[in-house]
Amino acid sequence: MRVLRALSLDVVAGAACGGLLAEHATGARMRPAWWIALLAAVWCIYTADHLLDVCGAARLHTFRHRFHHRHFQGLARALAVVGGVGLAAACALRPTVQAFGFGLALGVLLYLVSAQGALLASLAKEPVAAVLYAAGLWGGPLLVGTPHGAWPLAAAGLHGLAAFLNLLVLGIFEAPVDREQSSRSLALAWGLERARACVYATTLGGGLAAIALAWAAPPPERAVFAVLAVLIATPAGLLLGQGWFGRDERYRAWSDGAFLLGALPRLLP
Repeated sequence: MRVLRALSLDVVAGAACGGLLAEHATGARMRPAWWIALLAAVWCIYTADHLLDVCGAARLHTFRHRFHHRHFQGLARALAVVGGVGLAAACALRPTVQAFGFGLALGVLLYLVSAQGALLASLAKEPVAAVLYAAGLWGGPLLVGTPHGAWPLAAAGLHGLAAFLNLLVLGIFEAPVDREQSSRSLALAWGLERARACVYATTLGGGLAAIALAWAAPPPERAVFAVLAVLIATPAGLLLGQGWFGRDERYRAWSDGAFLLGALPRLLP
């Protein structure tokens, strides 16, 4: 299981379930090429980020980074192959989705450069990564889905909020490692107490909004907002049990695993 997490396959699975959630909320049925391009992009972004992290690193504090350092050449080759497959799949997308994906790719490249401190070094990583994540999952379905009013846009925004809270909590758990590796995070920039307060306050506001929307939305969207309420609440729950979840990186399995719930609205009758 540790190897699967080190390979970011849990994140890829969560993205697939998030794509199902976006399909359900928008009434879209995305082409197989979109799914291939999406999942290839998610894996490539996470793997490229980890490989860049270990380049020139004096010490490797996490299993994930040690794994990428040990298998650097093989993962670099896999990155090239998977990236090529994703680009080939992108050529079969609808023109509007292609144009959106091209703009998103530029945003991702800027994020990766910024994350390494080469450009816009003061840019906060967590909100940018959360926006890119939500845009990647929801952009295509929103462009090609049937009109559902503002409900899908609200769901996309809440999904991005859940991703932001997830990243902020990961930064809180990994603050000692980030500090030693001189990695930047909002948890370090704000201080741990302020970051925790932000998680609790944002969870309260976002969770109540998701519950209210679940109550007010038409029946097909209610399950979507119920799932999003759980996703938004999960980071605060991890902090409340920080002692237990902090052992053996349990927080990663639970935080990333929560995003698998996105498949439920499509699976439930």
